[in-house]
Amino acid sequence: MKNPFAHPFVIFLIKKIIFYAIVMFVAVTLVFFIPRFIPGNPIDRLIPPGMYVPGVDIRKIRESLMQYYGFDKPLLEQYILFWNNLLRGDLGVSVTLYPGVQVSEIVGSRIPYTLELVIPVLIISFLVGNWIGAKAAYVGGKLSEFVYFFSVFSNRLPSFWFGMVLIYLLAIRLPIFPPYGYGSPEILPMLWWDISTWSLRAFLDKLRYFCLPFISLFIVYLGGWATGMRSMVIHELDSGYIRYAEALGFRRSKVQSYAQRNAILPQFTGLNLYLNALIGETTVIETVFGWPGVGRLMYQSVISGPDYSVIFGSFLVVMVVVIIGNFIIDVLYGLVDPRIRIGGGA
Repeated sequence: MKNPFAHPFVIFLIKKIIFYAIVMFVAVTLVFFIPRFIPGNPIDRLIPPGMYVPGVDIRKIRESLMQYYGFDKPLLEQYILFWNNLLRGDLGVSVTLYPGVQVSEIVGSRIPYTLELVIPVLIISFLVGNWIGAKAAYVGGKLSEFVYFFSVFSNRLPSFWFGMVLIYLLAIRLPIFPPYGYGSPEILPMLWWDISTWSLRAFLDKLRYFCLPFISLFIVYLGGWATGMRSMVIHELDSGYIRYAEALGFRRSKVQSYAQRNAILPQFTGLNLYLNALIGETTVIETVFGWPGVGRLMYQSVISGPDYSVIFGSFLVVMVVVIIGNFIIDVLYGLVDPRIRIGGGA
């Protein structure tokens, strides 16, 4: 009986799991220490040094809060306690942003809004961008050159700058869309998949707030996919197997499908990089547009304190999304590419 762990694809998966476990450990450690290297702590925001209230022992209150939140312990002891709580699923409570509220509850209410922005942008830009790039390569001529120029230009646009341009054009000059948020960070709109909150008015209202952040990310990433796919298809169309297929009299559509199938493989490898970049840019875009996702929550937690627990909880969720997303993409690539699936290794 063959050992299942000797299969190249299983070895590939084990290597990926070990790699991402190490990445997660290092990232969690960094996100623990970096905020603590910032001068001060969240208690300084609640009770500024030198604060005086007649008849109140501020020093004793401050010491009690430091002890309650564990900020009076040595940094190494805080780190060990931090891992102990994390392994039990306890992310702690907010200190300054939402005092006393569990971080898991705060972050859990925001992550769906980040995902419903990131996932559609990644999937739709991938499908549409690759289709446009392939078509431009097939047609050639001026159209191909125009698509290439537009794709390079759009892919180099800073998404936050492009977002502010969209706000000026489509929210201020032409008041089609709202310029910012829902009026308050506490107001959370309906979710696309939450059918219980659906109504035509709620849907249209959500769509108005969703369009600008979606477009500002979609156009930027569309250009990247189109540029890469156009270049890869042009390269494949000049390959020996394509010329041989044309000499045998294969239909043009059949030849194009072969070229596109091979050209799409490098694009799959780009999904990892694009997902990582998209998560980072979404953090900024959420702040620009007041979108109530994890990125905006992270920004608020830094401004308000810093609120260590909320910073960590927000970063942990983003990190888990990135790592799981990268792992899924790696597995899909292994399934798509027979060299990895059958025996070519990782």
